[in-house]
Amino acid sequence: MIEQCRARPLVMNLSLHPYIFGQPFRLHGLRRALAHCAQHASRDRVSWTRPCEIAHYCYELAPGIIPGS
Repeated sequence: MIEQCRARPLVMNLSLHPYIFGQPFRLHGLRRALAHCAQHASRDRVSWTRPCEIAHYCYELAPGIIPGS
């Protein structure tokens, strides 16, 4: 995805449902995956945000930028 975003911005959502990732034996794999992403050579090209930060950004945009606003 890092290479694909050269053409246009991309968004990847990571949803962690407690029913799936709330199991202790799955925590190791999740930690490994997140560590891989955080230590990647191109990590400086990734914006790590939470849903509330994205919502606040969208609310501050001028009317008409987001369809239906």
